[in-house]
Amino acid sequence: MIPLPILDTSPQRPVFAQGPRDLSGVRLLRISVTDRCNLRCVYCMPDEGVSWMAPQKDLLTADDIESVVSAAVRIGIRHVKLTGGEPTIRPDIIEICQRLARLGIGDLSLTTNGLMLDKLAQPLRLAGVDRLTVSCDSLRADRYKTITHGGDLDQFWRGVHAAHEVGFTRLKVNVVVMRGINDDEVADFALLATKYPWSIRFIEYMPLGDSVLTGIDPTQATVGNEEIKARIAARVGPLSSVERHREVGVGPAMVYTFPGALGRVGFISAMSQPFCESCNRLRLTAIGELRSCLFDGGEVSLMPALRPKPDLEKVIKLFSDCVVLRPEVHSSRGNRAMSQIGG
Repeated sequence: MIPLPILDTSPQRPVFAQGPRDLSGVRLLRISVTDRCNLRCVYCMPDEGVSWMAPQKDLLTADDIESVVSAAVRIGIRHVKLTGGEPTIRPDIIEICQRLARLGIGDLSLTTNGLMLDKLAQPLRLAGVDRLTVSCDSLRADRYKTITHGGDLDQFWRGVHAAHEVGFTRLKVNVVVMRGINDDEVADFALLATKYPWSIRFIEYMPLGDSVLTGIDPTQATVGNEEIKARIAARVGPLSSVERHREVGVGPAMVYTFPGALGRVGFISAMSQPFCESCNRLRLTAIGELRSCLFDGGEVSLMPALRPKPDLEKVIKLFSDCVVLRPEVHSSRGNRAMSQIGG
């Protein structure tokens, strides 16, 4: 058996290493506009919830976010994704999207749990959002409610259909696969690609912060994507690789199609095959911390460059300082809850 790179502590570079640790390799900026959420998914927050990172007055304002993205555009970043927590619960999310869409971004996307899309899909579209990614970890109402600590699957589907109707037809659907919780549904999720032109993306469970899977050994919860692929292929037929440039966005998913599919399936293998050396993104938390890695931080604060008056050259310098902090290979457990980082 080949040891997983994240379990081997010796210095190394993965065989799939490509990207430089400088700004030329950064293509995507993920911005968390809030650490708050209207769900408490089991892999994202501990059962007792999390303490909010800071008072609202200390969070990035719409002005702050616009300044950061203005600086990002200057250094060639053209892909921006808005995340949370849950970005759609931020009252000024439409204004933020409108501002960013005017900055010459080539691709403005937003990741959401979908529960507010029945009201916000059209305003988001009119505000200039190009793409949506929605998260759903079960197609069974009772299980969805358990995983999310109270979410309504019917409300999710109302949001998704509203998004589809206003032009977000090529949705990406993220599924965090957890052994003993929802791994028996992977083929059912894949079959959605026979009904809709969506990309169904299977994400290996990643232990982050203080989140705990109640009743499940976290060391056994990750289902490797090779196993998931085999389960899906047994149900839908052979999977054929899709050239990466044919998939919108610049994410890490390896994408496939299969007989009869209108859409695609994708696999994000952060645990079984870390893609650290080809990572092309930076993450900005809701309190202005620019992080080089989802798992390990390596962060710098942009706030001194934003307040009391934005200094875009200083922001760019901090971008450059941050990207060199990336680890060789990320650790086996992240140091922050997903809701605090923005995924």
